[in-house]
Amino acid sequence: MNIERVEIKGRGFQVPGILVSPASPKGAAVIAHGYGGCKEELLGLAWRVAEQGLAACTIDLRGHGEHQLTMDDEFLADMGAAIRYCRKFGKVVAIGHSLGGRLALLSDADYAIGISPPLDPDYCARTRELLHKVRSYRVKQERPSAVFDYLKSLPPTSSDRSGRTLIIYGSRDVAEIVVSCNDLKAKGGNVLRIEEARHGDTHQLESTFSAIADQLAMWFDGRRE
Repeated sequence: MNIERVEIKGRGFQVPGILVSPASPKGAAVIAHGYGGCKEELLGLAWRVAEQGLAACTIDLRGHGEHQLTMDDEFLADMGAAIRYCRKFGKVVAIGHSLGGRLALLSDADYAIGISPPLDPDYCARTRELLHKVRSYRVKQERPSAVFDYLKSLPPTSSDRSGRTLIIYGSRDVAEIVVSCNDLKAKGGNVLRIEEARHGDTHQLESTFSAIADQLAMWFDGRRE
């Protein structure tokens, strides 16, 4: 397995990334963190994805990690730049946790996996306060509540994209995420609940890795359950 730091050129900006790739990739994955996160937090997931034969690129979204731009509502531009960069490996799946999951589902990747994605942009005062307390200090931003405004500016997420998406969430996830994911599952979306998982660890669990591996095999190898 090869690991290297990359600087992905966007239109007037650069997206810092870490690329984990096998000898002969059959495709690629762009992996994005949540609010207050960074690319390094998802290296474990990237490694597991690379073991499935994909070049896996974790990125810093603007306002986070080594990204030089302050957080704004152009998150999708970072995701888009990374997807274009990874198309040299073949088809691309976008994978993200929390905010990154929402962006993955909205991206123009061939496939998308959202882990604990905030599908509903409206969050109660308790959720807002908790997010501000435990994550906002790690973000370069104009004001602490900006992320909720940016979530509202994003377009709605479609229910399935014709078999090209998977949503994973925890049974003990953020209340609003549980409600929206349950609703999407009831409408026939490809949604998987991980029992006892919380919002902060859903992307680190063996059951999540296993579900992602199975889904990637279906998309990239044509395997069926």
